Amino acid sequence: MTSTELFAKAQALDALAADVEIAIDPAKSIADSPDWECANATDVRGALNGWRSAAQSAARNLRDEASRVRGEARRAEEREEQEERDARRERQPQ
Repeated sequence: MTSTELFAKAQALDALAADVEIAIDPAKSIADSPDWECANATDVRGALNGWRSAAQSAARNLRDEASRVRGEARRAEEREEQEERDARRERQPQ
């Protein structure tokens, strides 16, 4: 993959992490509201807290992967720049 493709992949992973991190928030907000009471409200709130923690952990892992991919993209960018410099040097008359 090129550095451009890798940077785009890292950006997509960051965007996915942001979406995953907040995926449970709307349901949790409703369940936490005082208007939402039912026989199993405590169980549902507990389950949502668990799912929210899992979502945050998944988002953290996605951001770690995005960081790794960004490092790979920087290395690819350096290689591409070096190859371009080498190609220019070969084209120059001696």
